[in-house]
Amino acid sequence: MQNKPRLKKPPLPLVVAAALLFLGGGILSFWVAARRGQLAKTLPAGANAIPADALMVVALSSDEAQWRRLRQFGTEATQAQFDQLLVEWRDRLLTDQNLTFARDIQPWVGPEITLAVLPDTAPATDLPPSLPAPELALRSNVVMVLPIADANRAQNDLGERLGQAEQAEDAPYRGVTLQQLEGQAETPLYAAVLSAETAVLSPQLPLLKRAIDAYRGGESLVNRPGVGKAFEQLTETRPLARFYVDMPALAKTVAEAADPPIAPSRLRAFQAPRGLVGAVAVKNRGVALQGVSWLEPGTQTFATGNQASQMPQRLPTGTLLAISGGDFQQFWEDFQAGEQFSALFPLQAAEVALGLQSATGLSLEENLLPWMAGEFAVGVLSPPAGPSNAPPLPNPALVLMVKASDREAATATFEQLDAVMTSRYRFAVDTVDMGGVPVTRWTAPFNSLEMAYGWLEGDIAFFTVGQGIANLVAPSPGRRLAENNSFQATTGEAPRPNNGHFFANLEALSEAENNLLLPPLPQEGLLGSEAIEAIGVTATVLSDRQVRYDMTAILKRGDRPGDLPSTEAAPVAPEETPEPEATPAPEATPPATSE
Repeated sequence: MQNKPRLKKPPLPLVVAAALLFLGGGILSFWVAARRGQLAKTLPAGANAIPADALMVVALSSDEAQWRRLRQFGTEATQAQFDQLLVEWRDRLLTDQNLTFARDIQPWVGPEITLAVLPDTAPATDLPPSLPAPELALRSNVVMVLPIADANRAQNDLGERLGQAEQAEDAPYRGVTLQQLEGQAETPLYAAVLSAETAVLSPQLPLLKRAIDAYRGGESLVNRPGVGKAFEQLTETRPLARFYVDMPALAKTVAEAADPPIAPSRLRAFQAPRGLVGAVAVKNRGVALQGVSWLEPGTQTFATGNQASQMPQRLPTGTLLAISGGDFQQFWEDFQAGEQFSALFPLQAAEVALGLQSATGLSLEENLLPWMAGEFAVGVLSPPAGPSNAPPLPNPALVLMVKASDREAATATFEQLDAVMTSRYRFAVDTVDMGGVPVTRWTAPFNSLEMAYGWLEGDIAFFTVGQGIANLVAPSPGRRLAENNSFQATTGEAPRPNNGHFFANLEALSEAENNLLLPPLPQEGLLGSEAIEAIGVTATVLSDRQVRYDMTAILKRGDRPGDLPSTEAAPVAPEETPEPEATPAPEATPPATSE
């Protein structure tokens, strides 16, 4: 297998020339200041007031029309759930402090509001112990940055509230007055106006001071290596939300807070020194997310090259679940190193290799990987219908495809497997013609299981598991996954070429029957097939240190949304009237009870 490419150092004359260019006349200082201002515009609003060690940053659009577009998706039940979720977040961040978005913030705020989750510095004894973990985190370690678009309105609306607020400390902090807003929450809310363009809120006074330090020239998100460059790679022009995640730091925090704590070995996929930024946008058929992940300076690099282009043309159009990539050898190497998200699942690379060797006597490293340095795909299909008079039986309906880098070695491996299946497992082995493609079948005694393999044009080796699955793969005529409407809608805007896809047709998965490999899927809720029709994710390597992800979710469209319910206008439940002690007669109808 090939080693990962390493970043080369620039030639020394180039470095010297660049230094001489910027040193003369203070040009270097001017460029640094200009670049900092440029990044501050590219990054989420108020990034220069967010400390550099933020675990997560989310910038939310203040355009109410965009949120209304999002609320139109889903069923009646999921729309109600999403509206309730929005109300809870609104109340948690604003209403508990006697603030309303429409009255106190919307008239003067900029196009997006930024929330930053910082490392928690508050002692646990200072926080209400009864709060659930997500709410506890919001109460304790969040900074909200509010960009001011209309200073006059801000002075009239927010200034009035601040004028009535108490000063949190007798003296200003670094020239900024710290004030405490009066509210009904269990924890206070502190506020500071940093300039005519920026205001900051936080339930923790130390975090508010850290935001002031960052704004006054300290280490902020603007200084974090790789963040600005990653945001510049995003092409979405009207995002509903933009975000940044320090993946290793956030994973460590979540693992330590879990009950029981998550073992570090289960988080190897997040422990590389990488970050993730992204933008979420509302589209005509659902929601699209565009993200960029990167590696910070060091020896580790991504394998460059985007070689995945054929497999969507090979898998059947009715594929329920598909994963594809540009190089199986590279995929396996990353899987072994724990650098893939699949490392979070119970299935481990060593267990797969050991299981294969125990079952077949073949070594994955010696017999399979040497000829699997090409594009690959794994697909779970919808099992074909059996005879009408036969009872339905579970069917794996699985296909694996690999573009062989050494067809002769691959043929030798299949011949070894033929011998193992006949001598060790007593499978019947025969070769049949399927649409002009020679296919070798392994049939278990009593026809309880069927496996098959063959070759497609372009040295594509395929292997299927399940009754009748080879018939769906081998014939060249027929529609393919690339022609599937859901696949096109979820991957059509991704770059071409790319490094592979993940595709799940949730609507078809929820209706599939007798597939042995499909786990139970959530039918209800915001993440169930009741609300989501299909999901597609595409990965594209931008450089040896950057990878782009494009994800699209097709959502079902619901009724036109109304206004979000108001907490102040919420009806008060009537007091229950005690039932009479006398027991009614059996035939009498019990009185209706108000819920």
